[in-house]
Amino acid sequence: MADLELHNPEFEITAALNGANQTIQVQPDETSDGVEYFICKSEGEQLTQIRKDEDGQWEQLWGDLSQDDIDSIGHQIENKS
Repeated sequence: MADLELHNPEFEITAALNGANQTIQVQPDETSDGVEYFICKSEGEQLTQIRKDEDGQWEQLWGDLSQDDIDSIGHQIENKS
């Protein structure tokens, strides 16, 4: 786990939130059982934590963004990965 930052460096995306483009810093991480999720921040403030579920849908683990916003962030993460 100590090498996670080397293997999963932080990156930036631009996603539409509430209809406006916003730059988001994304830090990949994983749970203790190895499930990947993404910590999403804007201007130093954490917006959400999301992951892709078993059905391939993006879900929010933490935060209160709309499903449209979560899907927008997830789509940009997929394009970056």
